[in-house]
Amino acid sequence: MADKSWTKALGDVELFSDLPNDALARLADEMREYRYTAGDVIVKQGEGGQLGRMFVVLEGSAQADVDGTVVSTYGPGEEFGEMSLLDGAPRSATVTATSDVVLAGLASWNLRSVILEEPTIAMHLIEVLARRLRAANAER
Repeated sequence: MADKSWTKALGDVELFSDLPNDALARLADEMREYRYTAGDVIVKQGEGGQLGRMFVVLEGSAQADVDGTVVSTYGPGEEFGEMSLLDGAPRSATVTATSDVVLAGLASWNLRSVILEEPTIAMHLIEVLARRLRAANAER
């Protein structure tokens, strides 16, 4: 059984925010804990998509850079890597721990197995991605 804080952490992620608690708990059951120290590279830009995994920061902080330029920072309750989780494409950024950091990670193969059991999760993901696509198109 997953740590209840992982269920809450997933519920705070836009990708999963409107899912019922039982679906969040099922996803959280598939998560694993990862620990890094300051300066460790968590994911590397261009890394192969077979390593599709998203992370939720439980403690500490990290930053993302694209081609050496910092584009985002992450703290507790924030996520990164969700696109690689869904499409398996190479990583678009390098994420480095800026302090000692504890992450809850969800692998793409675990998400796929849960989606087969809980199709409402798949429908929710489609809705979130459609909203993101519309927003991106509106910015053009």
